[in-house]
Order: sequence, then C-alpha cells, then structure tokens
Amino acid sequence: MRSTRSISLIKVFLSMYKRVVLRDMKQVFSFIFLSVCFSILWADELNHKNPPKASELFLQAETAFQSNQWETSLSLFNQVIEINPESVAAWVGMGLSLNHLGLYRRAIEPIQQAARLEPNDATIHAMLAQTYLKNRQYVQADTWYQKAIKMHLENAPVSWYLDLGFIETQLGKLEKARRYYLVAVQLYPRSVAAYQNLGILLLNQNRLDEADACFYTVLSIQKDIGAALFGQGEVAFKRTDYTQAIVFYRQAIEREPKIPQYHRAMGQTLLRLGKALEGYQYLAKSKRLRAEQFRHEAHRSARQKDWPQVISKLKLAMERDPTYLSALEDLAYVYAQQERLSLAESVLSNGLMRVKDWAPGYWQRGEVRFRLRNYDLAEIDLRKAIELAPSAAPPKFALARLLLEQRKSLMEALELAETVNRLTPKPEHYQLWLDVKNYID
Repeated sequence: MRSTRSISLIKVFLSMYKRVVLRDMKQVFSFIFLSVCFSILWADELNHKNPPKASELFLQAETAFQSNQWETSLSLFNQVIEINPESVAAWVGMGLSLNHLGLYRRAIEPIQQAARLEPNDATIHAMLAQTYLKNRQYVQADTWYQKAIKMHLENAPVSWYLDLGFIETQLGKLEKARRYYLVAVQLYPRSVAAYQNLGILLLNQNRLDEADACFYTVLSIQKDIGAALFGQGEVAFKRTDYTQAIVFYRQAIEREPKIPQYHRAMGQTLLRLGKALEGYQYLAKSKRLRAEQFRHEAHRSARQKDWPQVISKLKLAMERDPTYLSALEDLAYVYAQQERLSLAESVLSNGLMRVKDWAPGYWQRGEVRFRLRNYDLAEIDLRKAIELAPSAAPPKFALARLLLEQRKSLMEALELAETVNRLTPKPEHYQLWLDVKNYID
C-alpha cells in the first residue's frame, strides 16, 4: 500500500510546489504589473507617446485590473492598443488579464508583443516565461527564464529560480532542479519556498538527512508552515518511525486542514499501526477534500464557459468520492442545462443508489423526469422528496405543477400551491396557485 504513495511522491512535490510558490502567482503578476506597467505608462506620458484618450482608458483598465475585474480590464487594454499599438503597458496588461482569467495560451501573444517592443526588459521576459509555464510549455518557459536571468544576474527574483527548478522537475531532470534550488537558497537564505522545495526534492531522492535539515530550516524561519511539517512526517515515515510521522502529520493537518495529501498520509500510516477505523476516516477525508478541489476547478472552468472541462472535473470529483453529492448535483445540472436529460437522470439515479434519503436528489430527478415526460416516475420522485423534506418548497411546487399539467388531483395541487406561496412568496408561486384555482373554478 505504502509503496504506491512513495512512487507518486513526485506528484506530492508538484502539488506542494503549487501551494508554496504558485499560490502567490497572482500577487507576483500584480507586482510585476505595478513595477513595469506604471513606469512605462508614465514614461509614455512624459514623452507624449499616448494620446489623452488612451491614457484615460489605461487608467480605467488599471482600476478594473486592481479590482479583479479581469474581463473589463482586458477589454479596456485592448481599446488602448487599438489607439496606440506601441503601448507596451497595454500589451502587458492585456496578457496579465488573460492570465488571471486562466486563458494562458491566449496570454502568450500579447506578452510576446510586449517583449518585442521592449527587448531588453528582463521582467517582461520573465512574465512571458511564467505564462509559458502556466500553459505547460516547459521548454519555452525555460528559454525565456534563461534570457531574463542573463539580463538580471545580480538580483534575479527567487521565484525565477524556483520556477526553473519546477520546470526541470517536470522534465524529469531532478539533479538539475536541485542545483537551481541550491542557487535559490544561497541567494535567498530566508526564502521559505526555496528551502521547502529543495527539501521535497531531496526527500524524493531519499537524501533524508538533507531533506530533514531543509524542513527544519523552513520551520525556523516560519513555524506555521504545514508543508514543512508534512515533509518531516515523510522523512520519519521513510525511517519507519511511524509514531513520530503521525505527530508531524497531525501538526500539518492542524495548520492546513484542507490538504488531501496530509490526510491520506495520516490514514495510511495509521493503517500501518493497526488503527484501521481512524485510518479509514482519514482516507475518506482525503478523498472528499480532493473531490472538493476538482469541484472548485469545475466552477473556475464554468466561469470561463469551458463546459467540456466542467464536466470532466465534476466526473473526476465523483470518481474520487462517489458520496460527494454537491459534485453530483452540479453535473446533473450541467447536463440538464444542455438538454442531455437522460444523462442528468442517470447521474441523479446513481447518487440515490448510494444515498437513499437524499431529498434534493429525488426532487431534481423528479424535475428531470417531468421534462422527459415520464410523469408517473416524476410524481413518485417528487412525493418521496416531500416525504423526506416536508418543509421544503421546491418539490411541493414541482408536484403541484405536475398535477396541474396532468389535470389530476387538482385539490391537492391547489393545497400544495397555497402552501408554497405562503412559505416562499414569489411571482411564479402565486401564478401557479392562480392557474390551479382558475382551472378548478
């Protein structure tokens, strides 16, 4: 069992890298935006390169950008470029807006244009490298980081070296990655991210004493880093000191309770010690947390209207934890919105097979079956939903509508409509009550 986790340790490293380093990518982008774009903007203003209208639009774009209104800032930066195609700041702003929207492939071109207009600006080169990295084009990312570092030898930011180490890890060149991390800790001896990522890489290479020293250094700099405590737990586990490993895992979970890997490691270690009940509880928690992450990614894709990716992520969430009803509901909703009603019905049926008393599931499946014109089955589902959740208005409304549609049990439909209208007064609820009443009259 444990060997599987050891084999996939590099995946843990990659996910830890994203938490320790990439979680601050937006702040990095914003910092670069402020340090580069403003200087270029005011230089353009002083040199009268920007017409007044372009300057006004740029300031509006910058305000939208700082307010996290990425689509608005993207549109405004594009308008600046239409007026002044040589505005480096606008090209940069356009690329950063696309980055924040998760449209990394599209972000490459505007930042490339900025680099062409300012070929000697290392920060723009690094920005382009970061965008290639986010788009998983590792060779191109490496090329542009190398260019940036050559221009910035004396004070290249630590994040550039960490990104280069990450790139080499993705390419399977662990020793080269280690060298980049060593440079990072030498240049930035107080960098938590540098020591943390070096420690994880050394752990993967079974250089346990060196890895442990790195994690210890991280905690001496900042004592509440859960990833470093988890790393110490991994070192203890590899030394077969399972009791000590549990101590570290528990501390890591206390500091970062939403990280699936911590719970999974804890669960597997407890199983090693024969504590099956507690171990399986931690493993179940790990699955739920990972499923929640997939659902969160699905919501992000939904904001970008990438529906195939939404469906893919929700399916992954359900595969990881089949009892996670929120992901199941989301998937059924997406299918229903796409008029793929049979798929929506199937998804809800699978959930109801696992959770027999899931009232929202019966209601939603009843709604889907109503749209499929399977009225008898829809009625059964809606009545079951009302039985399980007698105070909920939606299944009562749906059943009243169905009974009116079928012209049956109209007094019951009227009573249901009255109840719904009293519990949650809404125009559509009142209209249904009125329709039933008028039909009876």
